[in-house]
Amino acid sequence: MANSHGPARAARALVPSLVLGALSACSGSPPPPPLRAPAEPPPPTDAAKGPAAPPKLSLLQGDEPPSAVTLAAGPVATFAGRFEPVPLPPRMPQIVGVDARNERDVWMVSVDGHVLRWDGARVDDRGTPQCFTDSCCGTLVDCAKQPAMCAKEAVENCQPFGPSCALPVTWNSIRVEGDDVIVRAFVETGGMRASVVESRLGKKGRWACEQGADDYVYPGSEGRGDGGHAVEISVDGASLRLEGSAVLVNAYGGNLLLLDGRRVPLPNDLGYGPDAQIAARAPDDLWLWLSGDRAWRGNGLSWTPLALGLVGVNDIWFDAKEAAWILGAEGEGKEQLVRWEPEKGGGQRFEAPGATYRKGDGKDFWLLGEEALYHWDGAALRRAAPPLLIDHAWRSSSGELWLVGSDPKGTTGEGELRMGAVFRVPGGQKP
Repeated sequence: MANSHGPARAARALVPSLVLGALSACSGSPPPPPLRAPAEPPPPTDAAKGPAAPPKLSLLQGDEPPSAVTLAAGPVATFAGRFEPVPLPPRMPQIVGVDARNERDVWMVSVDGHVLRWDGARVDDRGTPQCFTDSCCGTLVDCAKQPAMCAKEAVENCQPFGPSCALPVTWNSIRVEGDDVIVRAFVETGGMRASVVESRLGKKGRWACEQGADDYVYPGSEGRGDGGHAVEISVDGASLRLEGSAVLVNAYGGNLLLLDGRRVPLPNDLGYGPDAQIAARAPDDLWLWLSGDRAWRGNGLSWTPLALGLVGVNDIWFDAKEAAWILGAEGEGKEQLVRWEPEKGGGQRFEAPGATYRKGDGKDFWLLGEEALYHWDGAALRRAAPPLLIDHAWRSSSGELWLVGSDPKGTTGEGELRMGAVFRVPGGQKP
């Protein structure tokens, strides 16, 4: 198709030639050759092609997300190991926490506060710690000094935000530290953050209530979303420390990452969320993620979003061969386990619906959820049918797994409390 503007352009191009010719005649010099109109218009400039990408002004500026990594589908077999039930005292309700020193010294706490101990042969009830906080701010009440507040009738009539009275503490978790056994509760009273109360088992079998002096501004606890937590890891002799932002009603301050005391820049779109977590294969190979959200990989200067086809990441860890394991989800109810070898560009993607957290390391680990259970035995991922609704789990160094929670079918008959259930999977079982 002919260019309709070509003749007009040629005419305009001849005008300067006539002017130059006249000047040359006056000066006596031979005229220069006439200017010619180009046969074709010049190719379009970059500006004509559309807006260019903004220039990188710093090494700290992250790259665009890479193309999604394509990984082979990994097989999921059936777990053939055995689940051994652990008998509990009669009518024991849901078990909400477990911790242990070893397989013959396992401690548990029920939803109504009973503390239980397994000695390798049977479970004994070690009492029910009783602590009270005021109805206003979750402050621990000293019942020895204020017995009227802790009297049965006063406690039964106490309501949050009402006149000063005492509310019973409901225990959320249990932990074993050296010779100590401690139960803990987060007390919500409608304030800017929960207060924390603990009860410690004494040498004479008595429980003592405790609360820190600065508890009103307690900095939170990792895994609760309260912020203020710090994650510390060591890799190749280097020390990494990730500090989360504090949260009262809103988040205050940002996340802070230190490498041997030197501040490391974080992704610009990390935001102020308190749930940032970190793992590392080397000081210059850092993996950062927000629980149930985005993830990045960085070298200490810049960060690149992970493109694994996951919309959320719950955990990242590594095995001895330096492959990265990522537990996440490609959508609601579509949890996946990814084994990725970044340098080789290969790996596998396993379907693991319902799995949200991990117990164990890269060679032998379990993936768990309330109604989901998977075992990686070093060679294959195996799906198991949980014999209970899982609240919490503990795993020993020998590989024994304890699962605590509730019976999905039975209740205690007291309100809606489910019957407690505990199972263990002995270590060293063959698939």
